[in-house]
Order: sequence, then structure tokens, then C-alpha cells
Amino acid sequence: MPKRCFIAINLPEEIKSKLEKLIDELKKYYKTSIRGTEIENLHLTLHFLGDLAENQIQQVQQILDFKTKGFRQTQLLTDKIGAFPDLNQPRIIYLDCRQPNGYSLAKLQLGIAQALNKIGIQTDNRPWTPHLTLARVKQAIIFKPEKFTMPALQIPMISIELMSSQLNADGPEYKVISNFNLNSNT
Repeated sequence: MPKRCFIAINLPEEIKSKLEKLIDELKKYYKTSIRGTEIENLHLTLHFLGDLAENQIQQVQQILDFKTKGFRQTQLLTDKIGAFPDLNQPRIIYLDCRQPNGYSLAKLQLGIAQALNKIGIQTDNRPWTPHLTLARVKQAIIFKPEKFTMPALQIPMISIELMSSQLNADGPEYKVISNFNLNSNT
């Protein structure tokens, strides 16, 4: 039976609890016009893969095992809050992340995409920037980022997970299929 899958970096609980305050501020300000991301579901998505058969999941696992071996553990820093596609007609409210010290998560994300495309799993070809989805917009709003307190967080990036997503009436339920540790050598 196919599984709905994605590749992500999951966040430590202490980071999630700090982001919960920001999500609560967003919900208080925009009331019913937005739906905040459930704290347990906060993650940074590298690729959404869609429905995969078991043999495809095994191929993805092999790719991730190979790609993560050459990538060092690092951290992401939270940056500014923004909205996709823009502040006047947002659909997603997000927290931008950036990477210090010249390590390139974008390069890893692209390398994974190229390997996935070679085995017939299509990935989004739009330019990718690391971000955390904080809320989805349900009714038209104009997003005012200056109204919100921005947490300056350092998010440790020590592994990448292949995840499954099951859509339920209460929202999505995410489960780790496989965990791929990044190289700890400095």
C-alpha cells in the first residue's frame, strides 16, 4: 500500500516550544483567519514526494543514506517572518531560516532532488529556501510581520528523516519512516 511521504528535518522539543509562542501570537492576532501549525508537526521540509510504493521508499532510503554521509551536522538560524506568495495575499506564514558558516543545506536539498528525479520521483523545481511553516491562511488577510516578536533560535541539524503523512479529520499525522544522521566529524 502506497505511503504519502516527504523528507524533512525535525525540530527538537525545546525549539518547538519556543515557536509555539510565536504561533500563539499569530492566532491571537488573526483569530479564525489562519490555522496555526500543530506544534508536534513543526518541521523543515526538504522535499514532498507524494504517494510512494514500498520499492520506491527503499530507493529513497538508499539515496538519503548516501547523500547524508557526506553532509556535516550544523545548525540553522531563524531569520525573518514572511508570507507566501506575498504579504498582501498570503497563503502560508513562515519563518525563514538561514545557515551560518557556509554549509549549504540548499546544495544537499538539490543533490537529493537530482537523485530522486533520476529514479522517476519528481520534485518541486522552484527555487528552495529553508523555512518553517507557522500557519496556513484560511481567509483573506494582509500579513503584518512587524506585529510579531521574532525568536532568534539556533536549530541543530543533526539528521534528516524520511516521513510519512496520513491525512485525518483532525489534520495530518506524521511518522518517521527512517532517520539519517549527518556526519558528526568537524
